[in-house]
Amino acid sequence: MAAPGPTTEADATPAGAPVGTATMEVQGSGTAVIRYRINGGPEEVESNAALPWKKEYPVYPKIESTVSAEGPGADGCTITLSGLMVSFKAEANPTCGYSHYE
Repeated sequence: MAAPGPTTEADATPAGAPVGTATMEVQGSGTAVIRYRINGGPEEVESNAALPWKKEYPVYPKIESTVSAEGPGADGCTITLSGLMVSFKAEANPTCGYSHYE
């Protein structure tokens, strides 16, 4: 039996109750272009966002959320779920992603 394929926007509709609250953050100084998707939804873009930057959102099972940053001062990102770090990058122009599976 084949493994399930990646989640697409069309089948990324949250179902049931959220499993927790996550916080995506971009570390650094100055400003950056921040792109993020929450629970498989459409890409959101914040141009000229002040760093450090953060956004909280409810997490639903089996749907990916991502955050990335582009700019000279963007030097890391994290995603935490209910206080536990689930994604981390310490590099220029970082990208972090997370999907919850039980």
